[in-house]
Amino acid sequence: AGVAEPPATVSLRRRVLAASALVLVPTGVVLIAFGFVRGMPELLLAAVVAAAAAWSLWWALGHRRVMRWVMLAVAVVLGLASVVAILASRREVLWIGLGSGALAAGSSSAGAALVHAPRRDGRERTRSRHRPRRAVLFVNPRSGGGTAERVGLAATARNRGIEVVELGPGDDLRALARHAIERGADCLGAAGGDGTLAPVAEAAIEADVPFVCVPAGTRNHFALDLGLDRNDPLGALDAFTDAYTRRIDVAEVNGRLFLNNVSIGAYGEIVADEQYRERKVGTALAKLPELIGPEAEPLDLRFTDGEGNRHESAVVVLVSNNAYELGPRRGFGTRPSLSDGELGIVAVVRAAAIPGGMRVLRWSSPSFQLDSSAPVPAGLDGESVELDPPVRFGIRPRALRVRMPVHAVGLSPAAARPRWSARTVSRLVLLAGGRPLP
Repeated sequence: AGVAEPPATVSLRRRVLAASALVLVPTGVVLIAFGFVRGMPELLLAAVVAAAAAWSLWWALGHRRVMRWVMLAVAVVLGLASVVAILASRREVLWIGLGSGALAAGSSSAGAALVHAPRRDGRERTRSRHRPRRAVLFVNPRSGGGTAERVGLAATARNRGIEVVELGPGDDLRALARHAIERGADCLGAAGGDGTLAPVAEAAIEADVPFVCVPAGTRNHFALDLGLDRNDPLGALDAFTDAYTRRIDVAEVNGRLFLNNVSIGAYGEIVADEQYRERKVGTALAKLPELIGPEAEPLDLRFTDGEGNRHESAVVVLVSNNAYELGPRRGFGTRPSLSDGELGIVAVVRAAAIPGGMRVLRWSSPSFQLDSSAPVPAGLDGESVELDPPVRFGIRPRALRVRMPVHAVGLSPAAARPRWSARTVSRLVLLAGGRPLP
């Protein structure tokens, strides 16, 4: 249940931001194009050399001992050569730098103008009329190096009338969450890393009660994509009282729910290694040659891509709950939306025409299947699991009802830096003219 916010007009600040974006972005594009054209052929050479440096680094990761160090040295030399080539075109680089700055400022202005922009019916957000009578918060005190204990999260929650369950080693979180529902909980929250959130969210979906995310883990990727302040776990507790609600998608693999992603292939093999928890970087460097090197055995990962082409192997397959922004823009690695109703699928496969080369395939789909002749090691929201083939993925559109603090931005970095399209431009034109969005 909810009640609409009072009708709102377009503020002067929002109008100025929209107008600034409409001016700065095309200016930035022109300046970048001007600088690059004037800097030919030096800048083209720098780009080619930088690409060769990146290829050498990738080649180094796929080898061991002497060859690894040789290719690392080659990558460093090529990287320095690209810097020299860039410095040879200092004036042109200045134009490109100015253009990049204008482009970044324009994108930031556009995002700020469009964030929760007023609409003609006055509804920016739907504020929740219902406050939970019996909210339960599950706290993982070990997540994030003890973040919950450091900020006094459990005590603060109890002082607000929230029932707190602190998790111990070996606790069955899924069973505890379901038991809380049986005892009458009408709102469930989870404070911890991304692996702590999914079992509680699943119980909330089953009982059709709202869910609250409290960022108290190490990276808090899900909280970031929700648009929460990852540095303010205590502020996230406001969602139990004064909040607005939104519905988001969840994904599942072989019937198991996940909120972020499942990584199969090289990453899945690495996190499955017993030494990974103690030596992440060292374990990755040690295992990469046998996974991506020239003598690596192709992984038995069979699938059909978005264009209907069949593949018998892959280096990495990443399946996410909605697609990640992977372009060269601010917001890289976050999801513009959590309610598009589709899986985001990225597969890295070997390019037969280029020794050591790779191709990246990207597409979206409501379902995906991957076949193999043996159980598949995977990283599910960062946790090591084994998945029995066939590995079936699906999306559950708008299945999870999330309570958000009214002060939360509610947008990921990718969503706050909108993609430039005719629709984006038309919306900015409306705001610059003082008119709410349709």
